Amino acid sequence: MLTSAEAPAQKKTVVLKRLRQLQPFPPVVVELLYRVGEDEVRFKEISELIRSDAAVAAEVLRMANSPLLGAWGQIDSVLHAVVVLGLERLKGLIVTAALRNYLSPALEAPALLRCWRHNLACGILCEALAGTYFLPKDPCYTAGLLHDMGRLALLAAYPSDYAGTLDLAERYQADVRQWERGVFGLDHCEAGEWLAREWGLPEEFVAIIGLHHEAPEPDEIDKGNVVRLGCRAADALGFAITTAETQASLQDIRATLPGGIWRRFGSEAELGINVAGRINALECSLIR
Repeated sequence: MLTSAEAPAQKKTVVLKRLRQLQPFPPVVVELLYRVGEDEVRFKEISELIRSDAAVAAEVLRMANSPLLGAWGQIDSVLHAVVVLGLERLKGLIVTAALRNYLSPALEAPALLRCWRHNLACGILCEALAGTYFLPKDPCYTAGLLHDMGRLALLAAYPSDYAGTLDLAERYQADVRQWERGVFGLDHCEAGEWLAREWGLPEEFVAIIGLHHEAPEPDEIDKGNVVRLGCRAADALGFAITTAETQASLQDIRATLPGGIWRRFGSEAELGINVAGRINALECSLIR
């Protein structure tokens, strides 16, 4: 429990020390974020990297054999899973599972469950939006999934303090980040950027996590802009963590996309149902 008497700088020091104590992503997962994007990466090399961590290897085999992922026949080796699922899709699934396992002790808390589902919705929408900008889908999904890791970390480290902060922001329809700075000495964007760097994530993800609340730029074609759009679209579809954070309607978001492109996603109701269905499938596939 943080005390209100501490100065912001003191609070920040205490919070960062607490965040450092959280269990980080497995090194294999961090290495995958680097390796899969390399030119001429070999399936065998990736499978050997995954096999170096027994827990990650077991998770890969379990997910690869999930009927929810459309597996045909029994997948009985990590190499087979890599070939069948593909490197980028496999990376997205592994990062999803790692983030879920990181949060699993606290996912019973309603506030953390809302944050987790917001992240999943953002990842799914980023994957869909990627095609609009001719960007690879799976890296955009991963970036969207990780964009709010600072908030997830604060919730994992300070469940009651952070849930109370969200409640106050909701009650007064206030900027959550302003409340976060008052309670923790930093906001979730700063916390996520610091944690991503502490864990050694690629610098591109560090920047996206730190800047995801910046306004989207219609002419920017990069993963950071896709994440900013995906985050706002998730909020507008009902996956907001607080109503105070719903910064734009889907109509506003459509206006930032190339003309007519939004029609490919269907109506707002159809899109919401599709995202909810994907979230449910992902959550079911992660159940042990």
